Amino acid sequence: MRTLVLLAGLALLGACAASKEARVRTALTDAGLPVPMAQCMAEPLARDLTTSQLRSLGKVARLRNTELGTITQKQFLDMLRRDVDPETVGVVVRAGVGCFLRG
Repeated sequence: MRTLVLLAGLALLGACAASKEARVRTALTDAGLPVPMAQCMAEPLARDLTTSQLRSLGKVARLRNTELGTITQKQFLDMLRRDVDPETVGVVVRAGVGCFLRG
């Protein structure tokens, strides 16, 4: 019985992780990333970032979309550095570079 409860708990955790990864993948494609890149980056971002970090990243991504014609890439990168913690930036950069090199 104890083993059954443990397996059920692990299954639920796995489902939560898969759901988080699916939400990240959808957010990345909604932000304009090509589907293969979004699929590649979703797993490490979902695994390595907290929900709070993902929310902060999402806020910056939404702002970027709404002001697409009014800010430069440098301004966007400055905003990213200012509004998102360095750990999040590092995870995003590692995931992006890793996926780019694999592609």
